[in-house]
Amino acid sequence: MPKFIEKQYKSIINKNKYIDHWFWTRYAINPYNGCQFGCIYCDARSEHYHMPQDFENEILVKQNVGQMLDQRITRARTFLPDVVGIGGVTDSYQPAEKKYENTRSILSVLAKHQYPVHLITKSTLILRDLPLLEEIAQQTWCTVSVTITTTDAEKSRFLEKFAPSPAKRLEVLRQIKTKAPHVQTGALLMPLIPVLCDDEAQVEQLFTAVKATGADYLMFGGAMTLRNRQADWFLQHLREAEPAVYQQYVDLYQFTPDGEAYNGRYLPGGDYMRQQHERLFALSNKHQLPHRIRRFIPNDYRKTNYRIAERMLNVSFERQMFGQSWETLFWAAQNIQNLKEPIEAVAARGELEQIKNVKGPIKKRIEAILEEMPTTAD
Repeated sequence: MPKFIEKQYKSIINKNKYIDHWFWTRYAINPYNGCQFGCIYCDARSEHYHMPQDFENEILVKQNVGQMLDQRITRARTFLPDVVGIGGVTDSYQPAEKKYENTRSILSVLAKHQYPVHLITKSTLILRDLPLLEEIAQQTWCTVSVTITTTDAEKSRFLEKFAPSPAKRLEVLRQIKTKAPHVQTGALLMPLIPVLCDDEAQVEQLFTAVKATGADYLMFGGAMTLRNRQADWFLQHLREAEPAVYQQYVDLYQFTPDGEAYNGRYLPGGDYMRQQHERLFALSNKHQLPHRIRRFIPNDYRKTNYRIAERMLNVSFERQMFGQSWETLFWAAQNIQNLKEPIEAVAARGELEQIKNVKGPIKKRIEAILEEMPTTAD
């Protein structure tokens, strides 16, 4: 049985120096630490996130989250309404939410201050708050991403033992599209779990199932990562349940088995990543299911900055997935969306090159977008 520990924290919301280019989040909130779903591959088990040692049985419940968030936003001098990511580390709709309602409280405050929201979950409990999510979507922008690693119920029970079944998660997508039509909704194939969940027919079945729900996107990117405590936990379960698959991981992640701690690669070696990404992009095109999330565009001086950055970051994402040069374009886009004035004003002064990483072809790309922007806006 999970143990719930109520704890008062000093802060509830974190502001990122750079906007997350996958989920478009500027701010991050985790209503709980630890997660009852107990997915054996979850990266939040790693030391990086400072989660409870008994990750799925010791749940830290943050106290007074609504009051703290309201005060923080009200008093903040540097905050502008931008996307708040909820549940990026642990699931904000895990069973603890039924009792404590931290996520609902947070959403109510964000609706009050008209902040856009991106929720990531595996839970059916999110359906409880559809009216609130629809309100936020109509005010500004709201996106719900449902993580689905496989449509195979048996594999899901092994990998995500306490999470709702894949069928129930697909039904969540259908329900949101029906009952909260302004909420952007899609699936996350994250992580792609090597060997167990990367069979070509199985992956296409997932695309087909997600498409049938009316989802707006199916986002993917990268295979499962392995590091320290998370790697040890996953590999322990894999060795016990799937010894033949475990041996394939020894080669794929290049580690020495039976050591005291994980000593292998963070990502699969060889051409594995490139081959998988080529297949996933092909499936995205085949099923006409976008692989990127349409971002929030603020209606202030940041409007064009964000539009330009979105285009550039979408290209950067694809280049990264195919092992091409992407860093300069990526950082140019990040610096543009961090500008404190509209990029039109910078261009009018002839100072685009003063933005870090903006030069040569990237400068020409921006100038071309600026020229067409008046005829394509909105």
